Amino acid sequence: MAPTRYSLGAIVLHWLIAAALAFQIIFAESLEGPRGPDLFARFQLHKSVGITILLLSVLRVGWRLIVPRPAAVPGPKWAMTLSSLVHLGFYIVMIGAPLTGWILVSTSDIKVDTLLFGSIPWPNLPVPQWMGEPSEEIHEILPNVGIALLVLHVAGALRHQYLLGTPILARMLPGGRGKAIGAVALAAAIMLGGIVLGKIVDPKGASAAPAAKVQAEAEPVAAPAAAPEPVAAAEPLAAEEAQAKPSDEEASAPRTWAQAPGGRLGFTAQWNGEPVTGSFGKWSSNILFAPDALEASKVDVSIDLASVDTGDSQRDGTLTDTDFFDTSRFARASYRATRFTALGGDRYRADGTLTLRGVSKPVPLAFTLTIAGDKARARGTARIDRTSFGVGQGEYASTTEIAGPVAISFDFAATAKD
Repeated sequence: MAPTRYSLGAIVLHWLIAAALAFQIIFAESLEGPRGPDLFARFQLHKSVGITILLLSVLRVGWRLIVPRPAAVPGPKWAMTLSSLVHLGFYIVMIGAPLTGWILVSTSDIKVDTLLFGSIPWPNLPVPQWMGEPSEEIHEILPNVGIALLVLHVAGALRHQYLLGTPILARMLPGGRGKAIGAVALAAAIMLGGIVLGKIVDPKGASAAPAAKVQAEAEPVAAPAAAPEPVAAAEPLAAEEAQAKPSDEEASAPRTWAQAPGGRLGFTAQWNGEPVTGSFGKWSSNILFAPDALEASKVDVSIDLASVDTGDSQRDGTLTDTDFFDTSRFARASYRATRFTALGGDRYRADGTLTLRGVSKPVPLAFTLTIAGDKARARGTARIDRTSFGVGQGEYASTTEIAGPVAISFDFAATAKD
């Protein structure tokens, strides 16, 4: 005999998918406006939830084929036919909407890596480019179809429960017999939860927290590179260390310095007026420097571009791709300075060359340097034009959305090796 209720697995999948669909339909309203960090984060969440719906829907189809389910509620032929069509329509929406969205991402001219909820890499579909346009049209239509099907589905359930006296709500929810007020309230709460989340969720907030510290430390794009703020030493120095001076022999040649762990090399760009801050987790330097031997001083810095961190793993994946850093071809950037100018006090200027994406350009930077015995602390700023280095290809080459100027900042400690 057919069971009188759906299995627990079918019930859980039914309501998870229903709530996720409600969330997606409402959340899609926020996917408008100028492109920027906020819209980027919203699209990433939209993609993640869509793929989740697709996976749950495929699982639901398999469950339906394997696990016995209640028999169809008898009634007039037109009603049973309409019910079958509504259920079929739901499966088309549940699978078709995320699938067409996946095709859209896969055929887009702008390639953005998909990481489900910022963690799980998700591949693109190997589909021809021409499928993008029809998929976009279908993707926009299916949510409206889903809303119409939901109205019919709810009307049918309420008709059976209250007009015909068939306790149909008991099949998919507990407490469905009699007036089934509890079952109706529970169903409404589940759907309302999805709708409310779609209205209030702020995916940008998830990446704003780890980026907040970076942004607080970064220099603004408009800050003049020649005037960095004074910087305090990384750790308290004893008075006798602060007054220590190199001997005449030491002053005749630059000293070799070892970069201490914990330094920061960061940047700030503007995306539709919003600052996007980031840093590089892996970089190293070879420093030969002395204030009394500037003519013989030199600095070489090597940066692992794949270590970029903007607080959003999907955005980081885009930066390492071919449109930006293209780390498959240009794994590292470098900066070499051999000319230094004392500006008075602890302020200096370095004239060096930055090599990025195979392009080398002169880039001056201003920095402050405090030296006390064998301890030193350097902090500085520079500004570059990303377009001069080819950072941003295709649509990203335009400075309408992502500004050309990018502020660079660094802050690190070092210890003399000799």
